[in-house]
Amino acid sequence: LQNIHLMPGWCVELEKRLDAFAAEGSHPNFRLFLSADPARGIPIGVLERSIKLTNEPPQGLLANLRRSFALFPKDDFEERDGKIKAILFGLCHFHSLMLERKKFGPLGFNMKYPFSSGDLRDSASVLYNYLEGSTAVKLPWEDLRYIFGDI
Repeated sequence: LQNIHLMPGWCVELEKRLDAFAAEGSHPNFRLFLSADPARGIPIGVLERSIKLTNEPPQGLLANLRRSFALFPKDDFEERDGKIKAILFGLCHFHSLMLERKKFGPLGFNMKYPFSSGDLRDSASVLYNYLEGSTAVKLPWEDLRYIFGDI
């Protein structure tokens, strides 16, 4: 079940059902996978019997850059044109900067600008599709800047 923090009323029902499963003797291999953001609406009973995992970005720009590049298969990256590799590096650098700047909060910014791993992957896919079909010698920087930055 994903995003259970969005339904705190149902989480109480979930806790009751889990108690009923435990009382009647559920199968020893029974597992329930849940995902949630930190929230007060998740009952303590659910949290106490859960194994909690977190997925936080690494600390530092270099570590974030390495993690960004790890999203792309090496074989796929190696067979690309040099221009595409350079733009992909720029996208990974932008993604790393956005992750790193989150620790400063709203200082200098008046709103959050998320650029998730999914956004990075989708931007790379758009880049591949946009430039692979193009035969132009000059890179369409204005188009790419609009696609990646404004949309």
